[in-house]
Amino acid sequence: MWLIDVLRRIKLAGLLFLTIILIGTVGFAYFSGGDWINAFYMTTLTLTTIGFHEVIDLSGSPAGRMFTVFVAFSGIGIFTYFISNLAALFIEGDIRRSFYKRKMEKKISKMEDHYIVCGLGRVGRTIAEELAITRRAVVLADIEQDNLEDLPEELSELPWLVGDCTEEEFLNSLSIETAKGIFICTREDNTNLVICLTARQLSSSIKIVVRSKDVNLTNKLKRAGADNIISPNHIGGIRMASEMMHPSVTSFLDDMTRNSSISTRIEEVKVGEKYSGRKIADLNLEKYQHTLLLAVREDGAYDYIPQQDRELKKGSQLILMTTPENRQAIEDRIS
Repeated sequence: MWLIDVLRRIKLAGLLFLTIILIGTVGFAYFSGGDWINAFYMTTLTLTTIGFHEVIDLSGSPAGRMFTVFVAFSGIGIFTYFISNLAALFIEGDIRRSFYKRKMEKKISKMEDHYIVCGLGRVGRTIAEELAITRRAVVLADIEQDNLEDLPEELSELPWLVGDCTEEEFLNSLSIETAKGIFICTREDNTNLVICLTARQLSSSIKIVVRSKDVNLTNKLKRAGADNIISPNHIGGIRMASEMMHPSVTSFLDDMTRNSSISTRIEEVKVGEKYSGRKIADLNLEKYQHTLLLAVREDGAYDYIPQQDRELKKGSQLILMTTPENRQAIEDRIS
């Protein structure tokens, strides 16, 4: 990252500048017969090019004058290098951020059926990682610049913008009107409530999933337009109970999502017009490796392990255990 490189150069320049101050002070102390105060003063005058007068008389010492030239050229060069890098830290940083913002706004304005993640704390990053692994289009947003610049490598290529998600203008810059869903997971429940209300006003069709620590806010969030409210504390409690009572099940689910060689997930794919009226057997799901049809959902009801001769209709949802690649292939084929 450019910031790390600039900071490294500033650190190097600072160390070199301190080194030349030390060399100059020691050298001038030698030529002055051990006058350390005047030696340091002489070094400062030389490096800053103030040039009041020589507090250490070097008129009879050619070596002393050559040493002064060395300190002057070395020190001024290093100091200039230090200042230029310090300026780059601020000026180049502002230019980069401005350029990146315009570039991302242009890219995001063309996105459709994407997901928005508001708040890049631990919960938000976990959501973003899952969306990236399963190859969903996603836009990241946070009010803190540092939360977005310090992303792990697997998220560093995702588009992101810095801004306040409670503001309509900023949500519009995230293309909320064409987004499929928005995850609202800032640390403050009241902020999440305002974002939820604003998002619903801007898009009546978007799916909204909200993080809430306070279960008493559930009804307010529902009225504000949230489709689902998730309590990390509640989910954490269920997970701990499952670890105790169903360890093999939780181990299976963990291995399914974390296996580095085969990344499988429980996915859902909606049946489109071209497969309406056709049977499950016509899908030829057996040709997709690591794919298993678990259920079909129609009109809010589930048909678990459906028969091959079951007829599908437009809007039916297939619940599959499959890989992200196969999910995308199946979706492209039948949606």
